[in-house]
Amino acid sequence: VSQRDALSKDNAALEELVEGLQVEVGARYDTGFQFAIEQLNVVFPDLDEAKLGELDALNKILDGKLVPFVPTDAA
Repeated sequence: VSQRDALSKDNAALEELVEGLQVEVGARYDTGFQFAIEQLNVVFPDLDEAKLGELDALNKILDGKLVPFVPTDAA
């Protein structure tokens, strides 16, 4: 096995590891956000369920309103 082949295999393994970690971080972020929503429900039980359903970890606030986040590099 040449050094180039070994490095190529190492690179592929690292890319796979990074992808898996990105998925895990995203899942943990979403789980934390959902837990925060559940806490809102406990502390403020009279909140409108439909309004809570509009909340999303990827929303942003623009001019005082929730809007979907769109990456700047999206076309």
